[in-house]
This record gives sequence, structure tokens and C-alpha cells, in this order.
Amino acid sequence: MGEDHRRRPGEDRISGLPDEMLHKILVGLNSVRAAARTSVLSHRWRRVWTQIPKLPLFFRDEPPPGLFMDYVDAVLDASSAPAIEFLWITMPISCGSMRIPARRVARWLRFTSQRVVGKFWLDVPELDEEEDEEKEVEIPMCDRAVVIYLKLRTYWLLRLPKAGLFTALKELKIQSATVEGSEITALVSTQCPRLRILSLFVTLCSSSDVSIRSDSLEVLWFYVDNTSRLEIVGPKLERLTVHNVESHVISAPKLAKLDWDGHVYDSHHHQFVNVGRHLRLLKLGRICAVASRFDKVDELKLDISIPQDSLGYERFINETSKLPKCETLSVSLMRNGHGIVPIMIHLLRSCSTTKKFSIALSSGFYTWMYIYSCPLPCQCRMTQNHGIDNIAAGGIEAVEFAEQLSSCNTANLRKIVNLSKVVIYHFGHLTKETCEKDDTLVRALTEAFEPKLKASIHRPMHPEARIRLRLSQLKTIMPWF
Repeated sequence: MGEDHRRRPGEDRISGLPDEMLHKILVGLNSVRAAARTSVLSHRWRRVWTQIPKLPLFFRDEPPPGLFMDYVDAVLDASSAPAIEFLWITMPISCGSMRIPARRVARWLRFTSQRVVGKFWLDVPELDEEEDEEKEVEIPMCDRAVVIYLKLRTYWLLRLPKAGLFTALKELKIQSATVEGSEITALVSTQCPRLRILSLFVTLCSSSDVSIRSDSLEVLWFYVDNTSRLEIVGPKLERLTVHNVESHVISAPKLAKLDWDGHVYDSHHHQFVNVGRHLRLLKLGRICAVASRFDKVDELKLDISIPQDSLGYERFINETSKLPKCETLSVSLMRNGHGIVPIMIHLLRSCSTTKKFSIALSSGFYTWMYIYSCPLPCQCRMTQNHGIDNIAAGGIEAVEFAEQLSSCNTANLRKIVNLSKVVIYHFGHLTKETCEKDDTLVRALTEAFEPKLKASIHRPMHPEARIRLRLSQLKTIMPWF
């Protein structure tokens, strides 16, 4: 302990600690407002809080909405720490009814560029009504920030710097903003030499091309509206999420996890060059035809929503007629009137190497509206599309499907699919009778197949239990919550 901080007569032990230790104590309060209140303790404490390296400014310290921006300004003006390790500004949801001057946000960004050496998080709620005029916010060069997360307003035009380097930046997320495609290209390809994780949830000013060339990028989430053509060259890219891109050329030799969704798939316009044919994870949304590009995946996830007309069902059958070999098949199915049994049997036939299978039904309070709504000539009603051995037609519930699966001749069933695990998920209200039926079903499935088959049913949590779980998860992610 330095000479300047030795305890004088009548002074408490905590005040005698060195500044570095006091900073850690105040940071542990997880509240800048609470830390600032310690300035009244003594002359020694008057400026201690202004030197803390972590500044969480969010709803826990929420003053009246009209004063929140003044509160942030006051804290940043008072801060004298030469390096801020963590700056988190989350504006209250109640500010969604306020017009926020872009110049105020620009001021916070300038502070970040000068002082933040770690993580910066800015969350601005969407305006309840569309803004009359477009706001323009410019990101200054932040050469010491490691993580930047920006959630702005959709109608704000976000300007990216045209020169300089984000030397230390490893993770960048931009959400709810309008940007220029050329500026995204320049930022990622030339100004972020250490960027590893990039998440873009934005809209381009106009339909344009985007090119992402990075020797360091490992994870990319690309949700960018108005992208006419996307080019990705990522020697280290391992995980990729692409949604609603009209055309793309992707070169990623180390790609292992792919999440792809779009309105249409065309192998001539959606190209995977220098990408292997074996993935650890392939997740597909509305269009499943892209699965034919790969020969094998360890885990295949399908989010299926089939149009109610017969043509929609035929298109689904054609798109999923050639699925890659997979050990784990997970299906999320939106109920819309088509028979679940023929859908699942078709998928199991297409994935003949599946060992683990799960189905999640989106069946809420309005499911009854869609029962038996598909047209009579639909293929899902045809008898031959319902049969594996003695499986009968007409099942529409996941439980009924599993019951018919368990009643099937095991030897014949295993000619089609080699199952070792069946998991059925329920969403929506469950009665006591349904739960008892579930328990009986699990026992039947376990007895019907070889001992290695494991069957289980996941039921929805009680709303209060779900809330408690979400709060515990938030506390894990944000200890100060």
C-alpha cells in the first residue's frame, strides 16, 4: 500500500485502500448512479467514481425518459478514466416515443472512439411512429475498441468511416439502421484486420452489391435487405447465416455451419465455390432445395412451412427428395392442414441414415383453424404416402405420428431409417389427459424398438417458470441485471 493511502486516525479501512481497489469495489455495484452516490462519503471519495473503467448505463438506473440522455451526457463528461473497458448505453423502452437528436448519439460515439478500449454497447429503441426526416449518424474511427454493438433506428442513415483502421476490433454487430452497401464492403474488407465475428441486421439505401473479403472473419450473420448480390471470400469462415439474398458467391473452405433462408434457390445464382460437401450443421428455412448442394451433414435442421395448396406440397416434396445424409434430423413444422404423417415419413425416407430425430410443432391456440384445410387432391391425402408397413392414414398430431411409428413393424421401419432417438416437442396448451397419453407413448416407443432407442417428449413450461428461467439466463449474461 502506497504512502499516500495509509489509514489516518479516524479514517475507515475502506477509504485507506488504493484507488485501483476502490474502483473494483464500485464496479461491483453494477450501477454508475450508485457509484456516484459514494462521493458524499468523504473528500477522498469525491472523484473516485469518475475513474471507474466500466460504465453500465441502462434501465436499472433509469431516470425519467426525458432526462436519460442528460444523465448519459453527465456521466461521460464526469468520467476521467483514461481507458474505458466497458461502456453500455441502453436507452429505456419508454424513449421509443421520443425523438432522439442524432447529434446526441454522435457525441457518445466520439467518446467511444477516444476512450473505449474494450466493449461498447449502444441500444436505441425504435420510434413508435416513423420519423419525418432521415437522421444521419457517423461512426468515428475506434482503433482501440474490441467489441462494438449498435442497435439504432431503422430510418437512421449510418455512415461508416472512409479511412483509418479499427485495429483492435474483433466483434461487430449493427442492427436496425440504413447503410450504404459500398461502405460495408470497405469497412469489412479493408478496415478491420482482426474482425472475427460480424452480425449485420440492416437495410441498404438502395439495391446494391456487397462484397466481404476477410482473412480473419470466422462467423458471419448476414441479414441485409436490398442486397442484389453478395460475395464472400473467407479463408477462415466457419459459420455463416445468410437470409434473403437474390444472388451470392461464397468461397469458404473451412465452412462447417450454414444457416440459409430465402424466397427461392437457384444453383446458378446461389453459388458455393471452394466449399466442402460435408457440414457439421445445416439449417434451412422456407426453401430446402439448397440441401442438394451437400452430401453429408452431421445435423440437419429444417424449418418447414408448406403452403396450404396442393402445389405448395408438391414443391416441398420435390425440394426435399434429395436430402444429404445426416445422423440427426430436427424438424420444426408449422401446422397448416397438411398431414404430418406423410410429411415426416417422406423426410425419413429422404434421410435414410438418420439416427436421431426430433419434431417440433407450432400448434398454438389457433391451430384448429387449419385442420383439414388442404384441398382433397393434395398428395398428403393419398394412401401410399401414409404407409410404412401398417401405419394408417389421417394422423395430424405429433403424438399420433409417434404412436403410428411405434406400432410399425420394426424390421421394415429400419429399412427406411435407423433411429436411436425420437424427441417430440409440444407447443401450446396441454391437458392432464394429454400428458398422461404422452407418458404412455414414451413407454410404448421404448418397448417397440431396440433398447438403444430413446424416446422423450418435451412439454411447454408454465409461464411463470419460463419467466424465472429467462431471468436466470439474463443474470448469467448480465450479472448486474
